[in-house]
Amino acid sequence: MFSTLTSSSPKEPPGYDLNSIFRPFTSEAAENAKTDPASRLNARQGKSLFNIELTRFPKLCGDEPLMSWLLRASGIVPDHVMRDAIEVSRKGDLTPFEILSLSGRISHSDMRAVERAIQYIEAGAIYRDFAAIALSFACHHFIEFDDALWDLGLHPSNPFSNFRLYELLENCGMFSQQELLAVRQECLSRGVTLGFALMKNNMMSGQLLKVLLECLAAVNSNKLQYHDLVLTVISILRDTDTMYGVADGMTHEARLVSQVPISTNDRALGNLLMCSNLVQLEDIVFCLEIALEDRRSLGEVLADFLLVDPIVMQAARSLSFMVNEKRLTARRSVELLEEVKRTGMPLQAIFNDGNSLTVMNGVLTPVAMTSIA
Repeated sequence: MFSTLTSSSPKEPPGYDLNSIFRPFTSEAAENAKTDPASRLNARQGKSLFNIELTRFPKLCGDEPLMSWLLRASGIVPDHVMRDAIEVSRKGDLTPFEILSLSGRISHSDMRAVERAIQYIEAGAIYRDFAAIALSFACHHFIEFDDALWDLGLHPSNPFSNFRLYELLENCGMFSQQELLAVRQECLSRGVTLGFALMKNNMMSGQLLKVLLECLAAVNSNKLQYHDLVLTVISILRDTDTMYGVADGMTHEARLVSQVPISTNDRALGNLLMCSNLVQLEDIVFCLEIALEDRRSLGEVLADFLLVDPIVMQAARSLSFMVNEKRLTARRSVELLEEVKRTGMPLQAIFNDGNSLTVMNGVLTPVAMTSIA
């Protein structure tokens, strides 16, 4: 029985590739990730990189180590287990992480991934929330942390390369590769979107960014072909460099709106909230890009970030739908939303109230009133 274990005869090499099992980070893996943006998009599986739950994820205590926060935020260690480990460590010579390792709560590969994540965070290369998302992905799929960054499109060498706005800017030649890389790396380190960073760095006006994002949303809704959008943007940039463009006096965004169909519920909602002074342009741009990447509506993203009172938000979404369906004018939608803000009453309650000034003044047509969700 024991002879097979103590035999000195040479062993046959295994019939499988250990690298394919443990998948260590290699230059080949990095190169594959860089050239296959579709794989990174599939890796996210519709999960948002801008996770509001992580932004609100609290510390266990004021002096909680970053390693502890990452282990909890990534779902590797439950809160109560980490709390016990910290408490036990205060009574002995072991650190909480040595206790977790000795108790089998975390593996050496988990700790290696956490340490790598901390290196990126402390170097200012990756925002803490992004690191937690990549850490969860790495430990769940038993891969190295750098591999997870490539799969999720978060590696500092080429971050957010699969974002739709980046692809549009690159295809239209609006910035150099070096400029776009620098902005994308800033986004990775600060936890913001590409459009938000472009606007904050005064590289593009907020209004133009808003319209470009609305155009991409129209592409997603099959109202506009992407190829046509690229050609139109290139044409507008070229024409406004001529004497005709200067004399015309139209901005890039005004020309774009006049030449492509971009009427969507999201556009109507963003305009309504801005006209009502409920949300600033920079927040609309930020949420529009998140909605675009997550394939969600602008209303859903705004609701997640709690930028608007829920009752007012619901009214705004209903009114923007009616505006987009041409059942209500933009001016009257602002008047109705102002009354919702003033009274705190849901939109439907305002219609049911005979004393409502907007209803008494005949703001809505019967067709519009029946369309409210």
